[in-house]
Amino acid sequence: MAEWIKEAGNLPEIARESNIFAKKVAAKEIFGSNLVLANREARFTAPSEEDLSGGNQWDALRAATEKIGVVAESQILVGAAGLEPA
Repeated sequence: MAEWIKEAGNLPEIARESNIFAKKVAAKEIFGSNLVLANREARFTAPSEEDLSGGNQWDALRAATEKIGVVAESQILVGAAGLEPA
């Protein structure tokens, strides 16, 4: 991570130079890197939708499955007619 930050500090100097090879190497380093800047924080991967929204339908299904045998099924399952008016 420290090396990546050091390289990022050298980018303005590389951009001003006329050395095309150095620019090519810098571009390859940047676009070939797995680091992503999100919320002023360097991460190895982009934040997933779960990190942004707090969960998804698979989390709800997993939570319902874990409650089988612990909570009455009538509180877990939806009736045959569904949620909409019958």
